[in-house]
Amino acid sequence: MIYLIVDDHFLVRMSMRLVLEDLYPHSIVHEAEDFEHAMSHLQNHQYDLILLDIDIPGGVGTSMIARIREHQQLVPILVCSAADEQFNALEYVSAGANGYLPKTAEKSETVRAIQTVMRKNRYVSEAVQERLLNAVVFQKQARKRPTGIKSLSVREREIAELLITGKWVKEIASLLDIQSNTVSTYKARIFEKLGVDNIIELAEKIKAR
Repeated sequence: MIYLIVDDHFLVRMSMRLVLEDLYPHSIVHEAEDFEHAMSHLQNHQYDLILLDIDIPGGVGTSMIARIREHQQLVPILVCSAADEQFNALEYVSAGANGYLPKTAEKSETVRAIQTVMRKNRYVSEAVQERLLNAVVFQKQARKRPTGIKSLSVREREIAELLITGKWVKEIASLLDIQSNTVSTYKARIFEKLGVDNIIELAEKIKAR
């Protein structure tokens, strides 16, 4: 088993080497302190895992993933970075990395991440997984929400109908025995929900239902 650590910090490379050698005894670990050095290694060796920092000399963001894949298409790539994982993890995994590990991770999480990508699976932290789950739930809930006329409450529909008959805010307030500013609030809410800017557009929306 041959591994490549790509990081411009000696202490990081040393700590990652110790984790790999402890996890996989008798393994061979190569190091590169910049991206071009890493590419040179890739041309001469076939790797079983690459640990890649995203902020290294010669490296340009997610394009590094594509360049690595040009030489070794199937090698597992675990990005190890101090950059905020909430903003970067999904971007790099989407670009083709097998996982994203924050440098603040404990040894147990580091081992879990390495083992996960070595099995050709994807790895992101629990915090990123939760963000993904919340996004999925939000999208499903958004799809279930009523849209258009159906999104209006009974009172909003009542006021919308009165508005398109030409009634003024004060007239509607008198008819429904409510305050004028309450009618104005309802009117603004109706316009926002239906995406209209005036009574003519509102009338067209109501008639088209």
